[in-house]
Amino acid sequence: MHTTTIEIPEQFEREKILLSIAGQLYAKEILSLRQAADLAGVSLNKFIISELPADNPLRMLVPEGEDLTTEEGVQKHIERTGYTGLNKEKLDALRDTLAIEEPLELLLSQLTK
Repeated sequence: MHTTTIEIPEQFEREKILLSIAGQLYAKEILSLRQAADLAGVSLNKFIISELPADNPLRMLVPEGEDLTTEEGVQKHIERTGYTGLNKEKLDALRDTLAIEEPLELLLSQLTK
Protein backbone atom coordinates (compact mmCIF):
# COMPACT_ATOMS: atom_id res chain seq x y z
CA MET A 1 0.00 0.00 0.00
CA HIS A 2 1.23 3.47 -0.85
CA THR A 3 0.76 6.29 1.65
CA THR A 4 0.87 9.97 0.82
CA THR A 5 0.63 12.81 3.33
CA ILE A 6 -0.68 16.17 2.18
CA GLU A 7 -0.53 19.20 4.41
CA ILE A 8 -3.43 21.56 3.79
CA PRO A 9 -3.08 25.23 4.77
CA GLU A 10 -5.68 26.33 7.32
CA GLN A 11 -7.26 28.90 5.01
CA PHE A 12 -8.59 26.08 2.82
CA GLU A 13 -11.69 24.22 3.88
CA ARG A 14 -10.72 20.63 4.60
CA GLU A 15 -14.08 19.20 3.49
CA LYS A 16 -14.00 20.94 0.10
CA ILE A 17 -10.48 19.71 -0.60
CA LEU A 18 -11.33 16.16 0.42
CA LEU A 19 -14.49 16.27 -1.71
CA SER A 20 -12.44 17.46 -4.67
CA ILE A 21 -9.80 14.75 -4.27
CA ALA A 22 -12.39 12.04 -3.69
CA GLY A 23 -14.44 13.27 -6.65
CA GLN A 24 -11.46 13.12 -8.97
CA LEU A 25 -10.53 9.62 -7.80
CA TYR A 26 -14.14 8.53 -8.27
CA ALA A 27 -14.30 10.08 -11.76
CA LYS A 28 -11.13 8.20 -12.72
CA GLU A 29 -12.76 4.99 -11.39
CA ILE A 30 -9.98 4.53 -8.83
CA LEU A 31 -12.50 4.59 -5.96
CA SER A 32 -16.07 3.34 -5.74
CA LEU A 33 -18.81 5.77 -4.81
CA ARG A 34 -18.82 4.51 -1.21
CA GLN A 35 -15.00 4.64 -0.95
CA ALA A 36 -14.94 8.20 -2.28
CA ALA A 37 -17.60 9.31 0.22
CA ASP A 38 -15.64 7.64 3.02
CA LEU A 39 -12.43 9.34 1.91
CA ALA A 40 -14.16 12.71 1.87
CA GLY A 41 -15.61 11.98 5.30
CA VAL A 42 -19.16 12.75 4.22
CA SER A 43 -22.36 10.77 3.80
CA LEU A 44 -23.01 9.04 0.52
CA ASN A 45 -25.86 11.48 -0.19
CA LYS A 46 -23.66 14.51 0.39
CA PHE A 47 -20.95 13.08 -1.86
CA ILE A 48 -23.45 12.37 -4.64
CA ILE A 49 -24.79 15.92 -4.40
CA SER A 50 -21.25 17.32 -4.59
CA GLU A 51 -20.62 15.38 -7.81
CA LEU A 52 -23.86 16.32 -9.61
CA PRO A 53 -23.98 19.43 -11.79
CA ALA A 54 -26.15 22.20 -10.35
CA ASP A 55 -28.83 21.72 -13.05
CA ASN A 56 -29.15 17.94 -12.58
CA PRO A 57 -32.74 17.12 -11.52
CA LEU A 58 -31.50 14.33 -9.23
CA ARG A 59 -30.26 17.04 -6.85
CA MET A 60 -33.90 17.62 -5.87
CA LEU A 61 -34.01 14.17 -4.29
CA VAL A 62 -31.35 15.02 -1.72
CA PRO A 63 -31.51 18.70 -0.78
CA GLU A 64 -28.20 20.16 0.32
CA GLY A 65 -27.72 20.33 4.05
CA GLU A 66 -29.96 17.33 4.67
CA ASP A 67 -28.34 14.02 5.48
CA LEU A 68 -31.15 11.69 4.44
CA THR A 69 -31.15 8.11 3.29
CA THR A 70 -32.13 7.62 -0.35
CA GLU A 71 -35.57 6.40 0.70
CA GLU A 72 -36.09 9.44 2.95
CA GLY A 73 -35.01 11.76 0.14
CA VAL A 74 -37.40 10.16 -2.33
CA GLN A 75 -40.24 10.27 0.20
CA LYS A 76 -39.57 13.94 0.93
CA HIS A 77 -39.56 14.70 -2.82
CA ILE A 78 -42.88 12.86 -3.22
CA GLU A 79 -44.39 14.90 -0.39
CA ARG A 80 -42.96 18.18 -1.73
CA THR A 81 -44.24 17.61 -5.28
CA GLY A 82 -47.55 16.00 -4.35
CA TYR A 83 -46.82 12.98 -6.56
CA THR A 84 -49.73 10.54 -6.41
CA GLY A 85 -48.48 7.80 -8.67
CA LEU A 86 -48.81 6.78 -12.28
CA ASN A 87 -52.00 7.83 -14.03
CA LYS A 88 -52.61 4.90 -16.37
CA GLU A 89 -55.36 6.67 -18.31
CA LYS A 90 -53.14 9.67 -19.07
CA LEU A 91 -50.26 7.39 -20.04
CA ASP A 92 -52.53 5.32 -22.31
CA ALA A 93 -53.77 8.53 -23.95
CA LEU A 94 -50.17 9.65 -24.49
CA ARG A 95 -49.30 6.24 -25.95
CA ASP A 96 -52.26 6.53 -28.35
CA THR A 97 -51.16 10.02 -29.37
CA LEU A 98 -47.66 8.74 -30.10
CA ALA A 99 -49.05 5.71 -31.96
CA ILE A 100 -47.15 3.22 -29.80
CA GLU A 101 -48.61 -0.18 -30.54
CA GLU A 102 -47.03 -2.22 -27.75
CA PRO A 103 -49.06 -2.67 -24.55
CA LEU A 104 -47.91 -0.57 -21.60
CA GLU A 105 -47.20 -3.72 -19.59
CA LEU A 106 -44.77 -4.96 -22.26
CA LEU A 107 -42.97 -1.60 -22.41
CA LEU A 108 -42.65 -1.45 -18.62
CA SER A 109 -41.37 -5.02 -18.44
CA GLN A 110 -38.58 -4.13 -20.88
CA LEU A 111 -37.28 -1.52 -18.42
CA THR A 112 -36.33 -4.21 -15.94
CA LYS A 113 -34.39 -6.42 -18.36
